[in-house]
Amino acid sequence: MLDFYDVAWDYEPRAFAIEWDDAGEPTKYFRPDFYLPDDDLYIEITTMNQKLVTKKNQKIRRLRDLYPEIRCKVFYQRDYLHLLVKYELAEPDDVTLPTAPTRIPGPVEVTNLADRDADVG
Repeated sequence: MLDFYDVAWDYEPRAFAIEWDDAGEPTKYFRPDFYLPDDDLYIEITTMNQKLVTKKNQKIRRLRDLYPEIRCKVFYQRDYLHLLVKYELAEPDDVTLPTAPTRIPGPVEVTNLADRDADVG
């Protein structure tokens, strides 16, 4: 699809260290699936079972904590299947869409409604 729309991309061009041993040597890496250089954006596609998705989400959260300047967009199985239907690569009846994730990886944002209401009044 990226080629069809003439979007420049590289496949797994960079690995980011996300864990180190006591000597400071990297022991675990995260390598996003695609890099879109024109948008300076990494893309990770996750179409695996939920147990593996949870582990991948942990890696993505770690990436965001360690490298806040790196932009990484995650496409879940549901997103991928929607794209298949949108671009007529599959019929809607042929695709069973999984439920959407209840939490997108990233920092938790807490809003104190009492403070917000006080500012309004």
